[in-house]
Amino acid sequence: MKSTLFLLSAGITALVTVYACNKAANPQPPVYDTVTITKTDTLVLPPVNDTPNLTEGLVLYLPFNGSFADSSGNNNIVTPLDGAALGYDLHGYANSAFISSGNGARLVVANNGSYAVDTAFSISFDFVIRSNTYYYGGGNYTGLMSFLSIIDTATGNGPTFGVGLTDPEVPQDFAFGVNTAATSSCDNSGQNNTENVGDVPSFAPQIGSWYNAICIFTKGKQSVYINGQLVGTAIAGDSTTLFCPNANFVVGAWWSGGNNLSNLESLNGELDEVRMYNRTLTAQQIAWLSRNFQPTSTSLTRDVKKGGSPGIGAH
Repeated sequence: MKSTLFLLSAGITALVTVYACNKAANPQPPVYDTVTITKTDTLVLPPVNDTPNLTEGLVLYLPFNGSFADSSGNNNIVTPLDGAALGYDLHGYANSAFISSGNGARLVVANNGSYAVDTAFSISFDFVIRSNTYYYGGGNYTGLMSFLSIIDTATGNGPTFGVGLTDPEVPQDFAFGVNTAATSSCDNSGQNNTENVGDVPSFAPQIGSWYNAICIFTKGKQSVYINGQLVGTAIAGDSTTLFCPNANFVVGAWWSGGNNLSNLESLNGELDEVRMYNRTLTAQQIAWLSRNFQPTSTSLTRDVKKGGSPGIGAH
């Protein structure tokens, strides 16, 4: 006897003919039957890549991995001055962070045009302070600390921005100040004017604690994030920053002041993972850059105060 089966599986029909012995003298008609086969597969999707693009718009990157070299790909020349050295980072790795004891040690990044900014820029860096000295006044600014700036290092004129500690608060607040192009000039040090300079005092850092700071300027709006948390905003008088041809990016100080320490306002602590972008960072990028840090109730001030910026308009 010959039998034929139709096999149905996942939309596929197969015709199967089955032969069998029939002892009857006369052959019988074929018998047809339907068989359904079900198969279950496990689909494994690759993990989602949650690392954001951190190279777009990156104009300067100082990771301090055994050297002061720029790793952004823009070949910015970095010159260490007055004893600038490498120390331990927050993870305990040697030669992995810029270190200064407040004696004027600094890095000056040559201006080859790659870090010119206009309506938007972002700064991200990790830092720790080792002291918190009071601002004495009378033109003596040794009590202040400037972490990062863009300025004419020879004259102190034409500052684009300054990030550091304000005066004369005790403890001193972290602040981000920007000079805008509307009324500022490359021939002066900026005006202490709310129509011209916006300051964002945000929080008082504790001695010996590491923080991640992200400072953003977007068409006149300034924002400061500490450990991924927004802690201060301000509105500047113009949507475009001042950027002067003789200005340089400075790490760990304000300007040389003819080697006068009262004008250096140099860092007493460490800086690491310094990045500058010519655009606004996204929320995902801010979260990723601050992923090693957590906000604490003691690291943030209870209120946001206005104060002089670290260098801009304060001299």
